[in-house]
Amino acid sequence: MATIMIVDDYPANRELFKTLLGYAGHRLIEASNGVEALEIVQTEYPDLVITDILMPVLDGFTFVRRLRANPLLAKIPVIFQTALFLEKEIRGLASDCGVHHILTKPVEPQQILKTVGEALKQPVVLSGLPKTAEFQKEQLELVASKLYQKVAELETANARLNNLSMTDELTGLNNRRGFTILAEELLKYGRRTGHRMCLLYLDLDGLKHINDAFGHAVGDDVLIHTAHILKKTFREADVVARLGGDEFGILAMDTAERNVKEILARLNSHLNEHNARSNSGYLLSLSTGVNHIEPNSTQTMQELISKADAEMYSIKQSKKNSRTNAA
Repeated sequence: MATIMIVDDYPANRELFKTLLGYAGHRLIEASNGVEALEIVQTEYPDLVITDILMPVLDGFTFVRRLRANPLLAKIPVIFQTALFLEKEIRGLASDCGVHHILTKPVEPQQILKTVGEALKQPVVLSGLPKTAEFQKEQLELVASKLYQKVAELETANARLNNLSMTDELTGLNNRRGFTILAEELLKYGRRTGHRMCLLYLDLDGLKHINDAFGHAVGDDVLIHTAHILKKTFREADVVARLGGDEFGILAMDTAERNVKEILARLNSHLNEHNARSNSGYLLSLSTGVNHIEPNSTQTMQELISKADAEMYSIKQSKKNSRTNAA
């Protein structure tokens, strides 16, 4: 297991690497820019750094040069990721930084795993670094001028759209689109590596009643509390999302039936803890459908969701029938 740092100012990009490499057994740490990464790397000493090139505050080139200037950190291997890696200047400057692996955006999971494996095995050669500060400055100015002119506006727009299109604004979880993208990648990885997976489809009980009785602001708080409980229950590498309204989805790997029962018991425990502390006049409750996924499964993500949704609906109806009979 290696400790790998992901440096990228887009949370969704970091999430993809964390999910994929986390399931591959690596320990992941993250930073949103080069300055933050330089602070963290001096205490964490990662085995590998994967960094974007174009970032605010401190770009990837400058970050790596400062890394190489520290004798204790100089030989940490680095992978660049960029949508513009074919630019001659980028390839040349990357080599000058002692960076020999570049991932193209968008990147396939298999290519990420292959490149990470190669970078961890290949020693860093520093002999190609520029010999003078002036030479470094000229190269940096040349590339920065060319690239930032091309992509500054696009990067800003993409960052805003990326966050909006992948993240649920209210809860901070992945939204349906974010879940679909990340879960599809995790599903491919699990099938390729022979890992069992489990899809859970959850529905928040009684949200309409809470909205009617207490107002939609309280209903929003209920969704936020539920998201917090889900984050607390599931692993960081699991894909957790609010799929819409009062529905949530989780895709988790290495989950035998026994493990899922333990997860659901932990979820119920966290719900009970929240309800015991709350004086809100209502109780948080979730109906959960479970779909176990074998490595040889050929079902699509939508088919898997539909099956889990159907089971969740059946459980929800059973709860309603029980309450009716009890009344």
